[in-house]
Amino acid sequence: MDLEELIYLIQSGESEVLEFKETAGKNIHHEVAAFANSEGGIIIVGVADNGKIVGTDVKGAIEKLTSSIQAIIPPPAIKTQKISIDDKDLLIISVGKSTSLCSLGGVVYIRAGTGVRPLSLQEIVMLFSEMGTINWDEIPMLAVEDARPEYIDWFFEKVKETRGKTISEENKSRYLRSDGAIKNDRLTNAGILFFTEATEHIPSAKIRKIGMGEDGPLWSKEYEGPVWKTVEEAYSGLIHDIKSVDVVAGTRRIKIEQYPPRAIREALINAVAHRNYTISADVKILIYPDRFEIKNPGGLMPGVNIKDPEHIPRNPSVSNLLYDTGYIERYGFGIKMIEEEVKKHPLCSVEFKAGPAAFTVIFRKDISSAIDETDNQILNLLNIPLKSSELALRLGFSKNKVLKRIKKLENLGLVEKKGSGSHTHYTIKK
Repeated sequence: MDLEELIYLIQSGESEVLEFKETAGKNIHHEVAAFANSEGGIIIVGVADNGKIVGTDVKGAIEKLTSSIQAIIPPPAIKTQKISIDDKDLLIISVGKSTSLCSLGGVVYIRAGTGVRPLSLQEIVMLFSEMGTINWDEIPMLAVEDARPEYIDWFFEKVKETRGKTISEENKSRYLRSDGAIKNDRLTNAGILFFTEATEHIPSAKIRKIGMGEDGPLWSKEYEGPVWKTVEEAYSGLIHDIKSVDVVAGTRRIKIEQYPPRAIREALINAVAHRNYTISADVKILIYPDRFEIKNPGGLMPGVNIKDPEHIPRNPSVSNLLYDTGYIERYGFGIKMIEEEVKKHPLCSVEFKAGPAAFTVIFRKDISSAIDETDNQILNLLNIPLKSSELALRLGFSKNKVLKRIKKLENLGLVEKKGSGSHTHYTIKK
């Protein structure tokens, strides 16, 4: 940090990431731990709360700091720097965001505004889950007898159907333990989500669909039950709500889905598989006139890059159960599959937003890219089979331009490709 940046910070005043202290007092380790448990921050010793520069004994401040932070477990990452302003020495302490929660005597502190406060047990569990240091879905919570027998029967039928495995009666409990649904002879949170009416025990384990207008929500509908059931019902309801578009293709009027169904289904599955269930909020589907959004509580896991997502599941046992029942096709492929499905679909686009407390998938309409005059020319010409070079010649376009148009019409299910190599030709799909 240079002098100019330091002066700017002091003039900005205290904030969630900046603290002034006249001296390195006995509680400075509380401030350090709180910053480490939040987003990191800077402590400037030698500045009063009102921003007045008073200076400090830097050597003595460093000694107090070094001594006091020994009580923080695990040790936080800090850097110190001495800077002088008008012959007054200041100590700048830069605290990095910790990858695990730092505690003092068994108490965890976080930064709240310009102050520090201890966390409740529920908040600690929530943060550990968000950091990926504990797997909430593996915690045993409920008697095994509370599982619904018909849901367990459904599960093993799906395992047989989708994975080709027939599990004998005597091995079913062992199989559920290996999947993480049972631990210490009790249902885990994953088992509760899969084999009970989940919201009776985990109230936020639901999907809420909300119709949005210009002035806010117009209507809402909730889907409850085991997670696989909520996905099925929410998906069916969403497909019903999203109307098809009528387009004229050649001499025909056809209906085209505004959004790719497979991508929608995958986004819903990802939402229930990777959300943070310790946050008291449900998965939301927000339906707007020009788009819809699927928002789940909890940001991306540490180390996951939205541009190149790796499979680091927040809820590994839930993911195992969804995989065994065919809801998850390939680990770590969800976002890529959504992108690929949308790329093939000419009527919409997709955007991913990863915030600190929520992950949102946004599907947007793009009706302007539907069938246009050039597409109709191609469809009319393809009443008889033609090669791409023949189409290009008749239309006066380049072959590449024609092939892009044909690909779009193929994805819409209007044109089909026949033959291969030099014998490849295209025709109207009957």
